[in-house]
Amino acid sequence: MGSISKVIGAAGAVAGTVYLSKTENRKKVKAQLNKAVKKLNTSYVKNLGKPSDIDDSEMINEGAMTSVHYYNELQQKSKMNS
Repeated sequence: MGSISKVIGAAGAVAGTVYLSKTENRKKVKAQLNKAVKKLNTSYVKNLGKPSDIDDSEMINEGAMTSVHYYNELQQKSKMNS
């Protein structure tokens, strides 16, 4: 059973090498990896807070200044209503 696994592994390595020998295929693989990493990072940031804080974590994901502007707008509206 061990020798069959080695043969399959070697065949997979050869197939991968042949596939990645073309520049076009390397670019496709690299683009897919970058897309997967970006998606992973985005979902990681959203899951940092509590489930009830998803909106806050999305603001953090957009950038820190977004939350500052949002807070300032709320303060201005509060002053106008009082």
